[in-house]
Amino acid sequence: KKNLLIIQSTSIAFTCISFLFLNAYTGFALNIVCLLRNIVFYFENEKSKFHIPTVIVLISLMIGLGVLSWQDYKSLIPMIALTANTVFMSLGKPQILRKSVLATSSMMIIYNILVFSIGGIANEGVSIVSSIIGIIRFYKGKEK
Repeated sequence: KKNLLIIQSTSIAFTCISFLFLNAYTGFALNIVCLLRNIVFYFENEKSKFHIPTVIVLISLMIGLGVLSWQDYKSLIPMIALTANTVFMSLGKPQILRKSVLATSSMMIIYNILVFSIGGIANEGVSIVSSIIGIIRFYKGKEK
C-alpha cells in the first residue's frame, strides 16, 4: 500500500506540473491537495480506517481550492472526481477503490481532453487498465 502511494504521489507531482503549464489551474490546485492526501495516508496506521474529520478537511480544501481556481464548467470535473476518489481511498477497501477508479479516472480523462493534456489522458488510461486488471485478479482469486 505504501509503495503504491509513493508511485501515485510521483505521478500526481508530474500531473501538477503539467496542469500548471497548461493553465489548468483547477486540476493543478486539486492535485496539490491529492499530494497532501497521499502524505497523510502514507503515515496513517495500517490497521485503522481514515478519520472522518481528516476526510472532511481534505474535501473542504478541494472544494475551496476548486472554487478559488474556477475557470469554467471544466472545473467541476476534477472537483467531483478527486473528491470522490478521496472518499473511496479513505474507506480502506481496495476493491471498492478499484471500481471507483473506473468512474473517477474516466471523468479525469474528459478533463484532460478538455485541457489538452496528452500525458494526463495516458496516465488516467493506465489507471483504468490497472484497476480492471486488479478487479479481474480479485475475482479470479475468489474462484480458486
